[in-house]
Amino acid sequence: MNRGSLFAPIVLVILALSTTADRVAAQETPDSLDLIHMPPIVVTATRTPAPPEEIGSSITVVTRQEIERRQYRTVIEALRAVPGVAVAQAGPGGVASVFLRGAGSDQTLVLLDGIELGDPSTPNGAYDLAHLTTANIERIEIVRGPQSTLYGSTAMGGVIHVLTRGGAGPARLRMGAEAGKHGNFQGRAGLSGGSEALGYSAVGIRRRAGGFSAASPVDGDAEPDDHDVSEFSGRLGWRPGGPLALDFTLRASDAATDRDQEGPGGDDPNAVTEAELLALSARGAAHGWDDRWATAFGVSLVHHDRASRDDPDAARPEERSRSRFEGRRWKLDWQNDFALWPSQRLTAGIETERESAETAFTSDGAFGPFESVFPEESARTTGAFIQHQAGFGDALFLVAGGRLDDHSRFGRAMTWRVSPTFRIAATGTRLKAAYGTGFKAPSLFQLFDPGFGNPALEPEESAGWEAGVEQDLARNHLRVALTGFGTKFEDLVGFTFPEGFRNISAAETRGLEVWASAFPAAGVRIGGSYTFTDAEDASGGEEDGRPLLRRPRHQANLDADADVGRRGNVAFGARWVGARDDFDFSGFPALRVTLDGYLLVRLAAGYDVSDTVHVFGRIENLFDEEYEEVLHFGTLGRAATIGLQAEL
Repeated sequence: MNRGSLFAPIVLVILALSTTADRVAAQETPDSLDLIHMPPIVVTATRTPAPPEEIGSSITVVTRQEIERRQYRTVIEALRAVPGVAVAQAGPGGVASVFLRGAGSDQTLVLLDGIELGDPSTPNGAYDLAHLTTANIERIEIVRGPQSTLYGSTAMGGVIHVLTRGGAGPARLRMGAEAGKHGNFQGRAGLSGGSEALGYSAVGIRRRAGGFSAASPVDGDAEPDDHDVSEFSGRLGWRPGGPLALDFTLRASDAATDRDQEGPGGDDPNAVTEAELLALSARGAAHGWDDRWATAFGVSLVHHDRASRDDPDAARPEERSRSRFEGRRWKLDWQNDFALWPSQRLTAGIETERESAETAFTSDGAFGPFESVFPEESARTTGAFIQHQAGFGDALFLVAGGRLDDHSRFGRAMTWRVSPTFRIAATGTRLKAAYGTGFKAPSLFQLFDPGFGNPALEPEESAGWEAGVEQDLARNHLRVALTGFGTKFEDLVGFTFPEGFRNISAAETRGLEVWASAFPAAGVRIGGSYTFTDAEDASGGEEDGRPLLRRPRHQANLDADADVGRRGNVAFGARWVGARDDFDFSGFPALRVTLDGYLLVRLAAGYDVSDTVHVFGRIENLFDEEYEEVLHFGTLGRAATIGLQAEL
């Protein structure tokens, strides 16, 4: 397929949106239709509340309204529709990899109310998003491009920040349940409310998903596998009086996932992985000097505990394995914001964290017993950053900053970032650009594994740029945007046998994001995006110039939702993912293969039976597409779900 034919559908979508919006704008329409702009305030890109039009970074916000209308039940589902984001998940509840503009999952920082969720016990330190539901989530902010200047290690490719809901007003109890194909079920209950001094929200959820084979049915595997999650999310805000404000976050989950082996004949009826997460934070904030100074301080803890077991069965009567992974991270941070003069803000902060991990793996089988024990190891990182935000009239905005991190094992890393934005109010045009550097500290496993660790590892490094334009059309009822980007990754940690882990790899990504968003009528929103990503190995070895695994070069999304009457709403979503490379590890040596592209369509609808009762339903994979996100792992076919929610 030539590149022109790929761009044609996107161009047609934008033209269609423009034509529709022009027709609406030509009529007498209320100002309430001027809704295409992103939510008025975002916090992740600058660590301070800021209007998105003053920020040069590419930001996408998935709002609570979008989550509810489109009935996203996991954060992974919401991320699949974001420009520049690719997802590959190994079966129901299996490991979920998220690629921001081609960067790996271990190069993307995932935060929950500012808590860093990365798991120090995994070989690469990444966080697996497979078990994180949308329970109690207010919005998800995705910032693309290197962000280490503000967030330190891991933010080489960008930041995914999940923000939970606060509470206000009279106490409200919400309960809901839904059920669908394969015995899928979800039940939830939540309580929220508050006053000027105290706000609270809490949600408990029980989710059962899967019911189909984790090993791909394409290979003839059919033994059903389940994914069960119990999760609690709570947030408490307290304003004791004066300038002080306190905020507390708790998130705990317990997941059990049936696993299969990779490759044809991979069905395994008794392989299970269990994963527990505990995330806690306490934050305080105060202000003074006639609101010219604000300070925020916090402490957080994240604790991961995972265990896997696989007992002998008829297909593998001699194989048995056990594993245990435990990782912890304590973090302290302190941030100060100074309003120097109008449109000038200086932000400075310091943070320190200690991560620790220990793992154990034992197995027995046809090749005899095997044991690998990783005793507890730890590392500390302390970083300081400074950032200046400047506005020059209503046209030019500039954000620039730098950071110095000190790691207890490899030493220091320095990063910086600058992002200008220029707005032409008369034409509704916004020009933006950004350039920044990033780094990632080697994981504890890479540093200290008894067999293959290397304490002399250096940090991975990146340098990335982006430049783009956003244009408002049709009297602000349509916005279109185009952004080019590129990032170089150096000193990536690779593995060779028998040497172990070494700084031997490099990669380069470049691409283009195109998106459009329109509100052609009251209560109607249409959005579309296309992402081209060229992610290649640049190590200079045998794989040099080959595509990085599981990153599609082409992908596109089209979403629409609308109010139906005064009580109903409908939502439509289509996602096309192009071909991408993967490795077939079912034989030796592993072979590079190409996975076919696929198109998925989903429908969702809801109706308010009364002011307190809401019914809803959705159909996933409407056309029953057969596809794989990861080679030899199954995916959901056509599935319908219905549910009921009540508020008291």
